[in-house]
Amino acid sequence: MALGRARLRLSQRRLSAVMPCRRHRSSFLNLITWTLCAVLTTASESLPPDSLRLVWLSNSSLTCNDGTQAGYYIRRGTNIDHWVVYLEGGGYCWDTTSCEARWRRRPALMSSSRWPRKRRAPALLSSDPEINPLWHASNHVLLPYCTSDMWTGTRTRQNYTFSFAGRLIARTVLSELLRFGLSGRLLLVGSSAGGAGVMQHADYARRLLRTNGIKVAAIADSGWFLDRPGRIKRSADTVARLGHSLWRGSPPTSCAREHSDRPWLCYFGYHLYPHIRTPLFVFQYLFDSAQLAAEGVRAPRTRAQWDAVHKTGAALRESLKTVRATFAPACLAHGALARPEWLAINVSGVSLPRAIACWEQHLGAGGKRLRHQVGCAPRRLVERCSWPQCNGSCPRLRDPRTGEEVALAALLQSFGLDVNSAAAAMGIDARALSRMSRAELLPLLAPHT
Repeated sequence: MALGRARLRLSQRRLSAVMPCRRHRSSFLNLITWTLCAVLTTASESLPPDSLRLVWLSNSSLTCNDGTQAGYYIRRGTNIDHWVVYLEGGGYCWDTTSCEARWRRRPALMSSSRWPRKRRAPALLSSDPEINPLWHASNHVLLPYCTSDMWTGTRTRQNYTFSFAGRLIARTVLSELLRFGLSGRLLLVGSSAGGAGVMQHADYARRLLRTNGIKVAAIADSGWFLDRPGRIKRSADTVARLGHSLWRGSPPTSCAREHSDRPWLCYFGYHLYPHIRTPLFVFQYLFDSAQLAAEGVRAPRTRAQWDAVHKTGAALRESLKTVRATFAPACLAHGALARPEWLAINVSGVSLPRAIACWEQHLGAGGKRLRHQVGCAPRRLVERCSWPQCNGSCPRLRDPRTGEEVALAALLQSFGLDVNSAAAAMGIDARALSRMSRAELLPLLAPHT
């Protein structure tokens, strides 16, 4: 109990560093509290540029996997009525063996013991308009991922090695933000497992906040996973079933009711999407590397492996057909919004920031309109090209053995392109084609795809 009270006091003091101080009316204790608040607020003004400050959850019983206390990072912006809340990703574990292996290899994703008091903001939470043209002035909140449960777990650490409380943590943070001034509009964003978590929590957030006049929208970045059979021993369906049991997962009620015999299907975006009522923008690479890894294709080199990549791409494309707002480049990559290169990614000449700005504008969400923007982008932008890395804005593909960039011509050959035939069709020499750079080759190939 004493430890819990100490953590609560520490949480309150750290929160003072990011929220305005209020002078208390009387008593010596209140005078001390106000003085500490003033000192910490002054210290916060000297934060390193583009960093967020750690706040521990007031409920110390909600923990990371290893029992260390959960928390979040926050920074107030000048646009006081717009909030961006970001759920981090980082995979998951689904049984004792996978969780113990995760603890050995990636303990930072299961514990808060080494969380710094200040964290540099990822791209979408940056206060630099050059890095974050849409939301640099917003209030920024980052929820570090330390529960390994796709933000859906309700298992607290009682007579069990690990806690899985992602769902409880996400909901508690939303409630705490309400008490500390959350107002106007909230954009709930997540990447990878955090993107899956966004789809799990979007409707809850909308219901919780609408009584306070707060409008909610959501963006899922690379969290749209498929339950496809793969080349590995345990299928995605089996992993989801085991995880659902281990985490005491609690997917949205309407989806779980429809799939009452297999509620773990609600962890897959295309099963859950029909039940989501909150405006949702889905960003998904058509050849998502995490999806491919889940299917047992980690570093495709052979024709058979590339055939598997193409089938996954076709399946992802098909699964997005009913999504009203989506942006799907034909890239072999995973995760975008937390990385600086998110500004350059485009489909059909429309950049990702422009597509999101147009979507927000359509919602009346007050998203910052980009300079010199003419007209607005379609809400559905799915790459027409059917092969990986055909989009010139894709993150560069690198050989996992050497770290060197894979030449596009070599990439095409590895999944069956007949260079001689392709060169003849384009009216150029085959040797010249094989030496071409990515920038030279893409425009030539585009008319033939």
